[in-house]
Amino acid sequence: MKNEKNTTAICYDWTKFRNSPIYADILSTWETMLDNTNLKEQDYQSYLQDHPAVFLAIQECYLVISRLKLGSDYETDFVTVKEGYSNGTEYELIEIESPHTALFDRTGKPTAKFNAALQQIRDWKRLLMKDKYLFHKTFPTDHSKILRDSKLSFKIIIGRRTGDMEELEKRRQIAEQENIEIISFDRLTDLARNRQHYFDHADIYSGQMDAEPFHKRNALGNPFYTCMGDSQWRKICNTGHHHFYTGLLDEILQCRTYNSHFERFKQLGYDFGDLNL
Repeated sequence: MKNEKNTTAICYDWTKFRNSPIYADILSTWETMLDNTNLKEQDYQSYLQDHPAVFLAIQECYLVISRLKLGSDYETDFVTVKEGYSNGTEYELIEIESPHTALFDRTGKPTAKFNAALQQIRDWKRLLMKDKYLFHKTFPTDHSKILRDSKLSFKIIIGRRTGDMEELEKRRQIAEQENIEIISFDRLTDLARNRQHYFDHADIYSGQMDAEPFHKRNALGNPFYTCMGDSQWRKICNTGHHHFYTGLLDEILQCRTYNSHFERFKQLGYDFGDLNL
């Protein structure tokens, strides 16, 4: 390990973010966007791309990729990267549609856009099952199973919340048949509104991360990061590491960019001050 005794770094108390006015503003803007029927799918894609830690990241996930290419024909909207430690790195491939997209038509049949989203997931699965080299190159982990005991999971985010029990049952049946998760944009809002564990220091400062310097673990926990692009992800993948947060922490931090809320967070004074490390 490199000698970092002379490093000086400002570390931040990320637990303050969840109850800060910044977090409230991010959610308020998001909810206003959901009600705006003039916005396009790209508008929601861009907002999620700028705030992945709030809406998309799960526990033990500090890296989200946007527009990751699968071969020459396909592209994911988002991919979350979860450190599974001895279980291998786990990935969630996400397809989004507009919150204004209906899942079923008046006859109860899946709409064209819903069908297109389902087919997109099927195409991803088929391609990765067929091309093991592409799988290993794009999603390094301990094995390349797609359907059983897989390190990949799949999600569609589409439409708004409904109280129609028949529609909910149809959605549940399709999700089970396709082995994917299907949620509404309102569910995504709920997850963001109730998120607490992600910003708990224990998530970042325990387990195998103990070997890393405090200021690097603190930087990894920065919730203001934006999504990593396809080319940046490829560059990291080429290193051959399968455990990204413990093996490629420096590379991840060097690639990262942050949204404008980080500067506002700094101005609120939620830091631990200069630490001599």
